[in-house]
Amino acid sequence: MSTHLAILPLDIIDTLTARLNQENRHPSYATQFLRLPHPRTGLASLFLHDQHAQGDTTKTSSILEVQAISPTNARTWFIGEEVVADGKLVVMTPMDPMFLLMYLLRAPQTRDGSKGNFRPMQDIIEEVAATIADASKKDAQKDPSLNVSADDIISFLSLDFVQSSIKRVCDVKVITDEITVYRYSHDVVLENLKRKVGRLSEPRVAEMSRTLLLESGRIKLACELLSQYLPRDILQDLIASYDLSKLDAHVKTRAKPAKSVAAGNKNQKRKKDTEATANADVDTSGDGDKKKKGAKSSHGVEKLKKANVAGMSKLSTFFTKKAA
Repeated sequence: MSTHLAILPLDIIDTLTARLNQENRHPSYATQFLRLPHPRTGLASLFLHDQHAQGDTTKTSSILEVQAISPTNARTWFIGEEVVADGKLVVMTPMDPMFLLMYLLRAPQTRDGSKGNFRPMQDIIEEVAATIADASKKDAQKDPSLNVSADDIISFLSLDFVQSSIKRVCDVKVITDEITVYRYSHDVVLENLKRKVGRLSEPRVAEMSRTLLLESGRIKLACELLSQYLPRDILQDLIASYDLSKLDAHVKTRAKPAKSVAAGNKNQKRKKDTEATANADVDTSGDGDKKKKGAKSSHGVEKLKKANVAGMSKLSTFFTKKAA
């Protein structure tokens, strides 16, 4: 069995520790790995359903995103007396099931802008599972790890805490006490995403980051945080629902002086280089000739000028052909 080093939320670590300290399997703890499409990319990703008891009667469920961080260079972990050759670090972080629901429930929707019909949730679950499973088969032919099974989708959508989150992505109509119908709603999704943006853009949250702290800047920051779990079209609609024109104008205004200064410095340097080249090539004052004429020779050259060269052959005679 392979060993991996992992980072888990504290409450899950506490539950696992309690389970391991008991001789028998902990009856109130259950985990299940699910392969589901990531809400931003649509690619098959690994998630962990965690369920554990809090107290005697309360059970808490959550969905964790599982990510493996691989080092650039080779790395080995030492755990006790064991050497783990695989230096990856597995990180499991809690995730709002709304993001997964948003992607799954809109998969069967038509792209013509129509809202579709209200239907019982069981019918929607079956259609979603079949649609995504069929689409993933093409990707699985190239890479088996990209396969998303219908069973995993049905298991996730059937979880109680997931069912209670469906109203955050759907319009809901109660027909009778026993019949409730649902329809995926883009407007409901944006409304709940804006609530998240509101919480994330609060000063006490936004000031944890060293970024622009204006109100519109905090909103933009919150949208960027949510962008890790949003498809591009939903992210664009979310940003467009806010008036960020003042922020955009402010950013452009700050960028223009920097560009102007850089361009001015570049032009000034080019002008100096041109003037220096012109002065080196053309000396209109005649000072260059005077400097050459007035330059003082070295002591050795002066002595050679005074030497007696009578009877000495010229240097050119050494390079002429001798007579035959």
